[in-house]
Amino acid sequence: MIRMILVAAGVVLVCGTVPARFGWSSSVVISGSMSPVVEAGDVVVTSPVARDRLRAGLVIRFHDPRRPGRYVLHRIVGTTADGRLVTRGDANLVADAAPVPTGTVTGVWRLRVPRLGLPVLWWIEGRYLYLVLTALALAVPPWWLWFRSRRSGRRPS
Repeated sequence: MIRMILVAAGVVLVCGTVPARFGWSSSVVISGSMSPVVEAGDVVVTSPVARDRLRAGLVIRFHDPRRPGRYVLHRIVGTTADGRLVTRGDANLVADAAPVPTGTVTGVWRLRVPRLGLPVLWWIEGRYLYLVLTALALAVPPWWLWFRSRRSGRRPS
């Protein structure tokens, strides 16, 4: 049991730190604008991209011009005459109102981990009951196994 917890912690540590060494970063998706490709509550991992490699069809993450400190994950659908990027969420019917300067692009989408960010989304949305129930669902089984092994006199593995 203890070994399983240590292995799981090691996997999380490696997966959380190795990509950052290469400039990759992750973020939690909080809207459904890229549905069905990326859903709210998914974690997406992006990697740096050279400005000259940005082209239509790529899904990019960029600084949100309307909300400082936030990012947007949308698909490039074209470019303007002055080189700015026209973007649109896959679930949206129209392109974003403001073209994106290439300097605000933080990366190109590389990986999606479904539902991993749901607890963050629930926190943002104030759905605290879901957080408590998830924490209990994750904590009770290991605790119960440990408790049973102590009562039976066996050492946990």
